[in-house]
Amino acid sequence: MTHLINKLLAIVAILFVGACTTINTVPTKTTTGEPYDVFVICDNAAWQGDLSMVVCDMLEEDVPGLTRPQGYFNIVKQTDERGLTDIDRRCCNVLRLSIDPAYVTPSTSVAYNVYARPQTIVVVKAPSAEVATRYVESSAAALRDIFERAERETSNNYYRAAASEQLMADFKAHTGIEMVIPNNYYKATTRDKELLWYIRDYTKKAQYIFAYSYDYTSAEDLSPEWIMRSIANRLYTIPGELAGSYMGVNEDGPAIVADIEVNGRKWRELRGWWEVKGDFMGGPFVSYTTLDEANGRLTTILFALYAPEEGQRSPLRELEHLIYTAK
Repeated sequence: MTHLINKLLAIVAILFVGACTTINTVPTKTTTGEPYDVFVICDNAAWQGDLSMVVCDMLEEDVPGLTRPQGYFNIVKQTDERGLTDIDRRCCNVLRLSIDPAYVTPSTSVAYNVYARPQTIVVVKAPSAEVATRYVESSAAALRDIFERAERETSNNYYRAAASEQLMADFKAHTGIEMVIPNNYYKATTRDKELLWYIRDYTKKAQYIFAYSYDYTSAEDLSPEWIMRSIANRLYTIPGELAGSYMGVNEDGPAIVADIEVNGRKWRELRGWWEVKGDFMGGPFVSYTTLDEANGRLTTILFALYAPEEGQRSPLRELEHLIYTAK
């Protein structure tokens, strides 16, 4: 079995510096487990040392910006080749650590939809556990990003097929931007006509999508401080359930900033915490702000989560993935 798997994955073997290759197979079985689950295949002896610690650090590092600590991924199980079951092979994310002295240098290969779909298998090859440990440690962000991109594509493919044409048309009319809006959201009424607000309610949590545009005056408008202030000013117009309460930004929360590009458009990403002033509601948010230079307008899209009793990573990731459908 080991020889067969090596032969299959050798077809798509790549170095990290190279391009990833996708196997366009269409297995009939669907994957097992939950989003962000990772199944690890590794020789038990190699796993007992430092290699297991760097893999756990890589996959289970805390996601930035959440109000409660939670890792990027969940390692659900580790086993060697002999302990594999059919259920194990069908996990949505698989990390295979292949240790063999015949490998001259460490490398990474990626395969998709081998045993089930949608599935991502990342294979790290190294001549020894020590070399694999150093390689995984130095490549942690890139390895984790392979799985994250796959999760994002799976989520967005699902919502593209279940999008609300009406809400999407409304969103484009309001912002000038096309973006997938799932059909299980509804439009909420706001006192601020410039503020668009969509809600998805669950029994014990809620997901929010906000959007608004405003005039661009100077480069300072794209500073984290100014964006955070503009978010606070918009949320202020939304009253809470208790008398005198209103939505706002938690000033003690983090201000984690990054810049991304999606479909040729640049966005400034900002992560923080929202809260209801005068009440006990709150949660994490991530915002994306872009500049339309031709029209001198800034647009901010804000994704916020209320989940006081559940994990925050997956439902917030599910929201922020939608920005990658914007065009």
